[in-house]
Amino acid sequence: MNTDSLKKNDILELTFIDMSYEGKGVAKVDGYPIFVEGGITGETALVKLDRVEKKYAFGRITELLIPSQDRAYVKPKDLALNSTIPLQHVSYSRQLELKTKIVEDAFKKDPMFKNVLVNHIIGAENEWHYRNKTQVPVRKVDDAMEIGVFKHNSHQLIPVNNFKINALGIDEIVVGIRDILVEFNEKPYDARTNTGNIRHIIVRHGQNTGEVMVVLVTRSKSLFPQSKIVPAIAALSDNIVSIVHNVNPLKTAAIMGPESKVVYGKDTFKEVILENTYEVTAESFLQVNTPQAEVLYQTLLDTLQLDGTEVVLDAYSGIGTISLSLAQRAKEVIGIEIVEEAVIVAVKNAEINEISNISFIAGDVIEGIKELSLKPDVVVVDPPRKGLESSFINDVIALSPEKIAYVSCNPATLVRDLKPFVSAGYSIDSVQPVDMFPQTTHIESIVLLVKSSI
Repeated sequence: MNTDSLKKNDILELTFIDMSYEGKGVAKVDGYPIFVEGGITGETALVKLDRVEKKYAFGRITELLIPSQDRAYVKPKDLALNSTIPLQHVSYSRQLELKTKIVEDAFKKDPMFKNVLVNHIIGAENEWHYRNKTQVPVRKVDDAMEIGVFKHNSHQLIPVNNFKINALGIDEIVVGIRDILVEFNEKPYDARTNTGNIRHIIVRHGQNTGEVMVVLVTRSKSLFPQSKIVPAIAALSDNIVSIVHNVNPLKTAAIMGPESKVVYGKDTFKEVILENTYEVTAESFLQVNTPQAEVLYQTLLDTLQLDGTEVVLDAYSGIGTISLSLAQRAKEVIGIEIVEEAVIVAVKNAEINEISNISFIAGDVIEGIKELSLKPDVVVVDPPRKGLESSFINDVIALSPEKIAYVSCNPATLVRDLKPFVSAGYSIDSVQPVDMFPQTTHIESIVLLVKSSI
């Protein structure tokens, strides 16, 4: 077939030979790749082309001719969730195989790492109802206030009441809040005109404590009538310990704004991870899958094999969830975090758990390293998806720790960042992926680097 003749709306019979890192089925016509949402390796389907570019095309299945034994049944109404859970049509065992392969492929793409062994991913006990946090947009649909998800790559809200991956009870609270806001005639936000008021409903849940925090994000400082809305929300569950009103007046994709006010209860909720208790604020980062966070942190501890003599540096330490876990095995832990409010919470969390062999530095990690009074034996990094700054990598290499543990949420930036460490004399001891996010393509990995003795 002459691929130059392919055009939008063409219908082709295709067999999927692979799946992409985004979870799309991959087919090829004379070497020309076509990416199809909902396709699984080995399946044959009729595909309608939605977009045709010079080097690739995108399509959608119109008829499944030969289904995979790994296909999971998805109700039509749940297809709206494809933007948030793109692997819901794939059996969980196949999801784990795919995610392991994604990490393996990331390493194999670089000749330096073509022989690196990637351990099979550690799966989650709960494939569904695992998220301890949800951030649900509120918009007007057909003249009614609705909650839901945005259609992929658009601002069009598709109404959804059951998000399938939120911890049990969270969706009911979100729906209840929406109904209360409707009852008191609050107006949903309109992103096009930056009018209306209710932008997002956020619910955070301590899965090991039961405590719940609600955050209402509004465009204006008004929440009227607050004297009736807040008690009505608090009455939805005995577990609600905090209600926070956050104001975001800007026309922006950012969910929360800079101004928050506690309108009910406390300014935090509690969570327990590996027997440590954490106070969590509305703005705090916390892994969204608490049981798997415990697996991730325990795997990190087992990988490092600390014997109690080490000084450990925890970069990107947040509210201290990794730092406090490390402190129970190390001589001393130093955490560095650029968000000052997170450092304040981390110090409080150390006090709550009566952990004294730990200190925190507020500031940029590069500048924070320069403030160290002790040379670390071990460095732990858990950066955002963009990975590490090259200057930070150079500073860590200059510290010359015996071990470096890299906790990554992005295989591509992980492999990129490992190259200078290996070039500087570190070897990759182990690569262990952990599935924190079933039904999605997101992957966490723990890589242990060990300084060469030569």
